[in-house]
Amino acid sequence: MKTQKFNWLLVGMLLAFLKTINASAEPQLITTQIIGKGQPIILVHGMSCSSDVWDELVERYQGKYELHLVTIKGFGNKEMADVDFYLKQVKDELIAYTQEKKLKNPIIIGHSMGGFLGLWAAAEEPEVFEKVISVDGVPYFPVLQMPGITPETAKPMVESMKNAMVNMDEASALANQKMIVSSMIATEEKRAKVIEMGMNSNSAVVGQAYGEMYTTDIRPLMSNIKVPVLVFGSWAAYQNFGATKESVTLGYQNQLKEIKEVKLLVAEKAFHFVFYDEADWFYSEMEKFLND
Repeated sequence: MKTQKFNWLLVGMLLAFLKTINASAEPQLITTQIIGKGQPIILVHGMSCSSDVWDELVERYQGKYELHLVTIKGFGNKEMADVDFYLKQVKDELIAYTQEKKLKNPIIIGHSMGGFLGLWAAAEEPEVFEKVISVDGVPYFPVLQMPGITPETAKPMVESMKNAMVNMDEASALANQKMIVSSMIATEEKRAKVIEMGMNSNSAVVGQAYGEMYTTDIRPLMSNIKVPVLVFGSWAAYQNFGATKESVTLGYQNQLKEIKEVKLLVAEKAFHFVFYDEADWFYSEMEKFLND
């Protein structure tokens, strides 16, 4: 009997050891660069971008805030990690980073995919962040353009999108990147930098993350957010398809209605990169929110 109990004890210790080894072997998806001093702001870039997308924001605020520039593996770089749920792990790492660093009253600002991640993190851990700013990032973006779509109905199109991204040759990828960026940035001279970021990204990682954006609906979690949220939206890029500012605004409002304290601002002429196309307005409104 004693021998059997001892054997089970050894098995338990071995399993615990293997669990620790596996946890430590899990690839880290985010790295950070810290610039400036003051209240901490965590900056999370969007799809196919790098932290360089925030260069102008850093220039403006490095003397007032401690800026934590997040770089995600595979975005703006060719790195690759074999992870089942890429964005969920990034979200978990953002929360863990904030907690481990013991950041005091941190603000999280994200663009597009980064805004989605910021909202998700604030919903999962309502006590971690002081405020959230999402720049054209919503809880489930596909429904803005395809009413009625669900994570389940999106699965077939996700697989075809992922395959198309991975199998695209360089010339086709460049042409595709130029087309996408021109629909997301109205200011022509701002486009080249973002195109380069996209070309420097890992297509397999981008494809996986894009697919997860289609199959992850966090709208049911929005009522968990306890802190003030500011969301910047855009509509001008869609007016050629029959959209109006009123119809697009309603789409955003439906996505955000469960957040207890939320302010939605929809730009007049900016495309998806609001901080490039309407910079003065963007920074003015952002400062009001931060100082409130």
